[in-house]
Amino acid sequence: MFAAVVALAAAVAVSVAPTGKWRRVFFDDFTHGLRSSHWGVYSGQPGGDPGGWWSPAHAVVAHGVLNLETYRDPRYGWRWVSAGISSAPALTQTYGKYEVRVRVDRGKGVSFVALLWPSGNTWPPEIDFAENGGGTTARDHITATLHYGSDNAQIARTLPIDLTRWHTVGVEWLPGKLIYTIDGRQWALVWSDAVPDQRMEMDLQTQAGTCGDSYAPCPDAQTPAHVNAQIQWVAAYAYQGR
Repeated sequence: MFAAVVALAAAVAVSVAPTGKWRRVFFDDFTHGLRSSHWGVYSGQPGGDPGGWWSPAHAVVAHGVLNLETYRDPRYGWRWVSAGISSAPALTQTYGKYEVRVRVDRGKGVSFVALLWPSGNTWPPEIDFAENGGGTTARDHITATLHYGSDNAQIARTLPIDLTRWHTVGVEWLPGKLIYTIDGRQWALVWSDAVPDQRMEMDLQTQAGTCGDSYAPCPDAQTPAHVNAQIQWVAAYAYQGR
């Protein structure tokens, strides 16, 4: 199964950098592994999540594909351990376009999210441009959510989609506007004064769910022993104005 998935991913052409208001400033297809010059790697316990843990050892590149692996790890007392990476070493910016070529294994209680996070690490705001919380075994949708304000107000959109297949998820972040994209096409649009205007980094992560949370429950007996999010490539573009 893994070999077949990798073969499919390798056959997908990477889109040409667009012209006009976007200028490509970052690209990684993991040909050279997970480079520290490009990515920071998560480590430790996610905030507010007693059921999860992050380890750099769970971010593994194989056959040119980055695997964010979630499984019970004996090195951490058999708890569910996941992985996450941050573009902070190489890329933080205000406004931009982001694309991620990704697929995710089925697995209840294991979430995947591609997001933009404030460089100053003061939350909110947060732009989750492709998230599946693992609330069920299926990977049958993605949600995009803008988090803002001191009370964590949210503007959310949802798209039915089979995330176990390869897709290019993305966002165009502009002044007062978010355009969410799938495979190069717009699927949702948000106009709001709450759209952030500060420097942000791009993060990609998996996470074992918080016990007792109906949206992101703990893995259970139906969860596969290994649940991977696989990422073929990542691209980012700077905004050059109108």
